[in-house]
Amino acid sequence: MIKIKAISEIVSVVMIIAISIGLISAAYMYGLPLLQKSQDKSTLERVISFFNYYNPSSLPRKIESVAATGSTEVLTLDAQGVWEIHPFDDPSPLNNSIVFSFFSRVTNINTQQPISLTPGASCPPSGGIAGKDSFSVICLSGTPLYDGFNITYFLFLRNLTSIAGEIYSLQLFSPIGVIRRTGKTIRISRISTERMLNSTIIKLKIEIS
Repeated sequence: MIKIKAISEIVSVVMIIAISIGLISAAYMYGLPLLQKSQDKSTLERVISFFNYYNPSSLPRKIESVAATGSTEVLTLDAQGVWEIHPFDDPSPLNNSIVFSFFSRVTNINTQQPISLTPGASCPPSGGIAGKDSFSVICLSGTPLYDGFNITYFLFLRNLTSIAGEIYSLQLFSPIGVIRRTGKTIRISRISTERMLNSTIIKLKIEIS
């Protein structure tokens, strides 16, 4: 009887362990995707806010503020992705732009050709009107991957022309050409303001690091 009771207790323990492992496995299988989607949703919301021109703390607004005041700003985007800085003299169509790409499981943007999020602007943009338009033009593209989408935000800086015919050129400067980095912090500083003698072009040079 003692042996039977001991075997019965061992079987009970084994069954409890097996049930526990099954419950943990089920929680992992069903809970992990929900947790990942929740994290992806939070990341997407942060990125949207970071590039939203109507957000006073967004990247485009801070760039324009630094250009106007000569201050220095440091911004942090809590999202894993790849940054590209294309200076104004980059010969590619992405010249004078900042590009951020990241992976998302919670959006279905499927357009390899960037679409403009700035009313009345194209991607890449043409010039705008000073006092009416912003320097910044925000564009967006998305490419489907296995279980989500690769989302890319583009921030182009365009020239603005005043009624008097003056051209304001907000230029991204890089001493090493195109920059590609992973990271979460961006430092924005104004290098110089230039106006050549008898010229209508006013150049505001910005460095992003």
